[in-house]
Amino acid sequence: MLTETLALWLWADEYIGAALGLLVVLCLVREKLMAWPLGVAYVLVTIPQLNEARLYANLLLHVIGFLPLNLYGWYHWLFGGAQRDDLPVTRASWTVLASLGALCLASSLGFGWLIASTDAAFPYWDSGVLMMSLAAMWLTARKQIENWVVWLVVNVISVPLYYAQELPWYAALYGLYIPMAIWGYASWLRSMSSPAAAPGSAQ
Repeated sequence: MLTETLALWLWADEYIGAALGLLVVLCLVREKLMAWPLGVAYVLVTIPQLNEARLYANLLLHVIGFLPLNLYGWYHWLFGGAQRDDLPVTRASWTVLASLGALCLASSLGFGWLIASTDAAFPYWDSGVLMMSLAAMWLTARKQIENWVVWLVVNVISVPLYYAQELPWYAALYGLYIPMAIWGYASWLRSMSSPAAAPGSAQ
């Protein structure tokens, strides 16, 4: 009975997580502050799924990465602009992007090697998703447009990763994220070009 109840919960949890994940990205594309509290809820319902699938780097990503970064993004979007809730879209500097790229590569290899000795599934791919997602999340929280490019790479890798671990709804969700990342980039680019927007600058 307990096993059946757990299986039913995980099944329902996957649907809820997929729905919340979709809402989060829709809100981010439209620059809505609601993305961040929804992101916190998404993290909380996704944790059991990742543990069951043995995607430990992804699990770590959600616990120590997505959760605090959602809280940071919530605060920064609310109070980071000249006025409350008016943070403009900007570009990250090449120095920041190069540093993030090097950090992602080194940490993906290092953490992948660390968890390869466990029963982790696809440790290096999983670690790559972990590190790139942290970089993308930080850029998103700073409202810098390059986050969509990094998310695009994460989404392309995540689709087969989730599918291989029998999480079809999450695989489908990340498949939907691919065109949404392109849409998000285009939408934020228009926001930067809007006469009402503050001039974009690297932060």
